[in-house]
Amino acid sequence: MSSNTLSEKLSEKRAAVIQRLKKLGSVLVALSGGVDSAVVAALAFEALGDKAIAATFESPLTPPGELEDAIACVRVIGIRHRVEKSDEVSIASIADNPRDRCFYCKQYRFQQALDLAKELGLAAVVDGTTLSDMGEHRPGLRAMETLGIISPLLEAQITKKEARQLARQLGLPVADKPSNSCLATRIPYGEPLTHKRLQRIAAAEQAVRQLVGVKALRVRDHGELARIEVAPVDRSRFVDTKIAELLVKELQAIGFKYVTLDLKGYRFGSFDE
Repeated sequence: MSSNTLSEKLSEKRAAVIQRLKKLGSVLVALSGGVDSAVVAALAFEALGDKAIAATFESPLTPPGELEDAIACVRVIGIRHRVEKSDEVSIASIADNPRDRCFYCKQYRFQQALDLAKELGLAAVVDGTTLSDMGEHRPGLRAMETLGIISPLLEAQITKKEARQLARQLGLPVADKPSNSCLATRIPYGEPLTHKRLQRIAAAEQAVRQLVGVKALRVRDHGELARIEVAPVDRSRFVDTKIAELLVKELQAIGFKYVTLDLKGYRFGSFDE
């Protein structure tokens, strides 16, 4: 574990999460591969040992590298880990991609988690929702509340910034990883989600990362057009003519006709604007 020290306030919040998890007795942690859920997994293992199990759901909506990041965290934490297959695209209410798609997606995914927890004899399912998530368009949070999913970081009023501090203190390999979201967020609302289209987006994001080396990235799929969003600090990397030509060649081979860089840069949920 890292020797990074926490403020007194954050130490108290950390202790509150530990106590909450202990009171639950046993938990299944929904581990996505991101910072917040990794912190919950680490604290759950600290609080409950073998009575805490992490579960990662691998699906067509999973961005490239997320499962690998989840596995890397599990190795550091020591928690038991289950990898479960999930196919949300087979559900019409999700595949139709309405504005409240996230509600149906979370409902489906976390019902799977609840079923797995029951099978394993665990008392509750916990996730990595933080206080910072409350100000965003996230209809999925309503589904989780309906299902009784517990969010210990939210209950302790922990923000995403504080979750990163905890991740560093816990020595987690994802501590500085940018936030990510499911691949469905790359497709405009109302346009159907298909396995082929999601695979194309995943391949495009892998190609951009390999060629340009950016971390914060979204490739928004507008049919024939790929709109690349990166952090403003990374935009200059795309000026290189050779890299630009390689990117166009790679993304056209994947199935896009046009490739463009969004000059406004990466921002969370650009289709919610």
